[in-house]
Amino acid sequence: MSVPRVRVTEARFLGAAAQPGAEPVAGLPEVAIAGRSNVGKSSLLNRLVGRRGLARTSATPGRTRQLNFFVVNERFVLADLPGYGFAVGPERERVAWGPLVEGYLRRRPTLRGVVLIVDVRRGLEAEEEQVLAFVAAVALPAAVVATKLDKLARSAARAALERIAAQMTGGVPVVGFSARSGEGRDALWRIIGDWIARPPRRPAGI
Repeated sequence: MSVPRVRVTEARFLGAAAQPGAEPVAGLPEVAIAGRSNVGKSSLLNRLVGRRGLARTSATPGRTRQLNFFVVNERFVLADLPGYGFAVGPERERVAWGPLVEGYLRRRPTLRGVVLIVDVRRGLEAEEEQVLAFVAAVALPAAVVATKLDKLARSAARAALERIAAQMTGGVPVVGFSARSGEGRDALWRIIGDWIARPPRRPAGI
């Protein structure tokens, strides 16, 4: 079945949550954007919706420590998650961020999928594998987006993407992405468009 192409006509900040239960009221389908600190989540989000500055970008790792929600076309929501702090990372970070992010992924009834951002130069590491395992455990589809593609020569980028794809199990797709050139944007929108067209999941109770 073909997936309608997503054409962004409007995007706006909806709200933020710094503690569990403070999220905006669930309504529209949501897709979460996850990744380690400073991997480029905000840059990807800005490129994805074509709005420079919609999501704040920072060169300082760990600056985004809350869930930020953005409404797209008044049809669905993109949720920018804080850098790793759930089930991975230093204990102090896990304690602070774990309840916020884990609870969101487990219980948000409108959440339809998780986009995991990795630096194409680093590929999948233990933390990313833990995140993918957690997302699978709460019965959500995932996609891996290898960003900063423009930092590598074309042949090196292709080889890096092949290495990441070889690590995938369970049919998780891998998309190469460049926030600078927009490469990979259409492929990622097709995945998100498929997710938001699906019926709601039953939130996990694990």
